[in-house]
Amino acid sequence: MKTAIQFILILIFSSCASKKSIERKGILENNFQNITEIFDAKKVNYIGLKKYCVGGIRIEMPNAKDCKNCYSENDIYIFWTEKGKSYVQKFDNCSEFNIVEILDFQANEFLKKYTLELQTGKVGNYKIDQETFSSVSHSCFRNYIINDRKTKYQSEFDIYNLTGETKNLNFKSNNELKIIQLDKKLNKIIKELENENQFERNKKTCYNNGYN
Repeated sequence: MKTAIQFILILIFSSCASKKSIERKGILENNFQNITEIFDAKKVNYIGLKKYCVGGIRIEMPNAKDCKNCYSENDIYIFWTEKGKSYVQKFDNCSEFNIVEILDFQANEFLKKYTLELQTGKVGNYKIDQETFSSVSHSCFRNYIINDRKTKYQSEFDIYNLTGETKNLNFKSNNELKIIQLDKKLNKIIKELENENQFERNKKTCYNNGYN
């Protein structure tokens, strides 16, 4: 009887944890959508990027600059051009960060040149042969929401599908896509700004999302 009760409790807790995970994923996804809608209202060209991983645990040591009782689970970056100047702002599921001016990238110029390629280019699966595809349970993803003021569109891909130079039949075609070239360019900018500690969390904007 005791064993049966323990088993039932495990099922209940597992169900609650699963539901919590699904709800949390929905909150994070809505957060990205809501942020892009703010930039829609500004009527500016922008490139929105969300970086996240699944199947793993992101561990960061808390410090005084973080929001209380909130741990960052994804990074969102919005790149846009306004009045001839280019900016990037970082967000996560805890708060906003300060706006940073950037000098070596113009979002509107890139969109003017490559909007069609960005809309139509799709990352193919990791393909071993005509009938065999490969995947991993622990992977990281990129989700783009782009608005060129004519069209708003989305592109999402698994980083794993960009690997496997000698085994992945889609390796070359995937890495030649404009969305991947854009991803590499933006990640270089982000890395430089992160290394220079340019992104400062705005603690006044810590979200009250039910997990604080």
